[in-house]
Amino acid sequence: TINTWISIGVRMGGLALLLPLVLRYLDLQQILIWQLQSSIMAMMLWIDFGLTPTFSRFIAVARGGGSLQDLRQTGRQELSTRGYPAEAGPALDLETMIGTSGRIYLAMALVGTLIIGLIGTLVMMGPVAALSNPVEGWQAWAFTAVAVPFALMNGNNASVLIGCDRITTLRRVESVIGLLQILSTSVVVVVTENLAWIAASYTFWTVAGFALNRWQRQAVLRGQEGLAASDMPRVWNPEVLRVAWAAGWRSGVGVLLSTGIIQGTGMIMPQIASAEISAAYLLLLRLMTVASQLSQAPFYSRLPAMAKANAGGSRAEMVALAKYGLKLSLWTMVVGIFGILFIFPQALLWINGSVRMPPSSLSLLLALAFFAERYGAMHMQIYTLSNHVIWHRVNGLTGIAIIVAFALLWPMVGTVAMPMAMLGGYGLYLCPAISRRSLAFIGQDRWSFERETSLGPGLGLATCIALFFLVGWWQR
Repeated sequence: TINTWISIGVRMGGLALLLPLVLRYLDLQQILIWQLQSSIMAMMLWIDFGLTPTFSRFIAVARGGGSLQDLRQTGRQELSTRGYPAEAGPALDLETMIGTSGRIYLAMALVGTLIIGLIGTLVMMGPVAALSNPVEGWQAWAFTAVAVPFALMNGNNASVLIGCDRITTLRRVESVIGLLQILSTSVVVVVTENLAWIAASYTFWTVAGFALNRWQRQAVLRGQEGLAASDMPRVWNPEVLRVAWAAGWRSGVGVLLSTGIIQGTGMIMPQIASAEISAAYLLLLRLMTVASQLSQAPFYSRLPAMAKANAGGSRAEMVALAKYGLKLSLWTMVVGIFGILFIFPQALLWINGSVRMPPSSLSLLLALAFFAERYGAMHMQIYTLSNHVIWHRVNGLTGIAIIVAFALLWPMVGTVAMPMAMLGGYGLYLCPAISRRSLAFIGQDRWSFERETSLGPGLGLATCIALFFLVGWWQR
């Protein structure tokens, strides 16, 4: 949809405008702290544990006259096509759902603030102490901590707007706020070259986004649903929390142990490596994350159609959608990797900032690890259409394998242990384990499926790597 591409455009704007300015105007230690704060903020948002999409679905069910029994039947596709059975119990009232989710998000915000105040501060101590002006670093960290509860509570606003069929409104607000955040922060970087003011700018727009979404939420509830918003916070049903947790914790744990592991490496690296290597790694991690996020759109935008085809018994249509989406997504990832390996290093030289690309071995291993993670994640989504959710188990074992491999490799190979462990966990376990299940689910043999989907992107990635080595040899 157009809103998806607008959102992508805003994210690309942050990469194309703000990042070069940060690299040009801030010194090495400031850049390290700015990127570390961004990684910690991203980690904090995963305390949501998948409750935002869960509650948005629950609110939609409540609006349609569903009951708690309907919510417990999370795997039954027929609920969305034939209505709610009379024996399902009394219908949920929307006030109960909104009030219960509001209290849960308030508690989530308090927990998130406590975590960032303790663990986040410990992670920041070493890098901030190395600043020429540590007070500036702690002020920036204080502004970042202020943004955490508002970012988490905004998930409640998002769940209500999505559940009330106002996703277009939500995406437009996100795009406008994101654009204003990028533009104003870019000006602050150039004018002040100060971490505290940069963090203050980000926090201001985070709070503004929360307030605007809150206003939209209340307007929808008053106008569309006719609810008295002031009464809802006093409504509480603990059974709703139990059902929501049962429905969402598996995907939440799965995301935490996959994407969380990747971003968590950005918090570990400054504790074990030099500022130069840490800043370069966090920069590369940010670029690979953006490439990964952009590559998700071609596949994830087809998931609703795939789910509908699967529910309707049209297996051939579902397989065709899966093949096309997976192939396009992997090609998008290859194009992103090409830009990171060949174009961005030249842009860094032109910017003439204080950060350079990390060693080539680190870049190549991280590129391979991200490619493998995307492949495995999409096969996970395909298999989840079977209503057998195993994210928590597969990603849990992958996360354990990565952690153990890193601990074993670090004394032997140093900083490349991190991407090497990730590549081993994804390539040797996640990809073969979950693709075997997904191919069995859709009734495809591996060779024919891979030939039509991942073979081309895989050869494209191999070509990128060969060119990277050739260019490196030529420039010696």
